[in-house]
Amino acid sequence: MSITNNHPGSHVSPLLPVQIEYNGRSFSARLGNLSPEGALLETHGLTVPVGMRVTLSFTLARRSWQIPASITHTTPHEIGLLFSGSQYALYAQASNPELPPAPGQWPQIGRNTAA
Repeated sequence: MSITNNHPGSHVSPLLPVQIEYNGRSFSARLGNLSPEGALLETHGLTVPVGMRVTLSFTLARRSWQIPASITHTTPHEIGLLFSGSQYALYAQASNPELPPAPGQWPQIGRNTAA
């Protein structure tokens, strides 16, 4: 995992495997960049309509995350997501994966469950 920096507006690049779920289907991608407001996913030819509501699912620090988001842009190899609400707890965890998440630090919008 690479950390760009820890200032507001910055992003981390966790390169985690993720699932994009929409319309009852699930597709694999890789989480390329992450900020509290959204993410950039690396894909292999997957096209999803801009504006489509999706759920981003993945595991980080032994926790499963399901975060609602909207597609902001697509290219043949990337998909941009805007989270339905800021995900500061997720961003903090991704910025420092060695630390366990503190109780009460889970996102308001995204759900998590013990893995």
